[in-house]
Amino acid sequence: MAELPCYEGWRKVPAGFLSQSQLNNLDLPRVPGGPVRAWVKTRDWRDRKTTVALYSLAESEPSPATIGQLEAARARASASRTCEDCGAHPDRPLPTVGDGRLCQLCARVRSLRAHVKKAAADWAAAADWARNLLAPGLLPPYVVRVKQILRPPAPSGRQDPEPIALRVSAVDTAGRRRIDTTTIRLVGPRVRAVPADAVDPNTVEEQIVPLLSATTIVTWTANELTPLHTLYGIKALAAWYGGNPNAMHWRATHWRGDIDPDDVYLSYRQAIDPVRADRTLLLLRRMAYTERPDGQGRQ
Repeated sequence: MAELPCYEGWRKVPAGFLSQSQLNNLDLPRVPGGPVRAWVKTRDWRDRKTTVALYSLAESEPSPATIGQLEAARARASASRTCEDCGAHPDRPLPTVGDGRLCQLCARVRSLRAHVKKAAADWAAAADWARNLLAPGLLPPYVVRVKQILRPPAPSGRQDPEPIALRVSAVDTAGRRRIDTTTIRLVGPRVRAVPADAVDPNTVEEQIVPLLSATTIVTWTANELTPLHTLYGIKALAAWYGGNPNAMHWRATHWRGDIDPDDVYLSYRQAIDPVRADRTLLLLRRMAYTERPDGQGRQ
């Protein structure tokens, strides 16, 4: 006999499979009319892991309750079976959403509206951050980008996490190149995987070290400059112990505001890394100066 399917959570259960409780709670209750057809892994009311039996809706039968009993049960019920937003009357009980009971579609619409509102606030905060960085009269920050270059994976697929070179670029907020894209080797020059254009760290030290001492540096990720700090023996500022406070990745993600509507948690799609310092600066400028459709962009 074939093993019964077992689903990881209720969202994975296909239409047509219901538990005994779900059959009992239908607007017109039913009872299992056949054997267990599947299982679902879930949690009970005590938040303990459990497995629930699922039955085929097509095999189920109407419960023995009479029309009068069903009407009396409806009269006694404290929960409404009508969606408070659209008036739908689903077969299944309506979940409580906020202070009301909504069908799944209306609950989704409310959730989408709430996320759109939050996304607008996130957008504004990211734009304000970028605008403040580029404000006239302030000490301009540098935009520094560091890409780690690793050895090719071994035939086994194992990847050595230690970089063999760093590709560095830097600009100021006026767009002037402080470090043209430069590859710095971290291992001996004879290591086969090191890019041919890689240079000795000492040859660019006078260019890089002053940049790393700047008060404000914009990077993509919070710990992007750590390999350079290590390479040149520089201690990061105290404010950097939790990472660079002016890392752009999550702010750019919020500014793009690209929420995936098919994601269960309505998460943001991650902003794509511009990679080079000049492109990162261009994105920073767009974040600071692009107007919102509602005219709430620049102040």
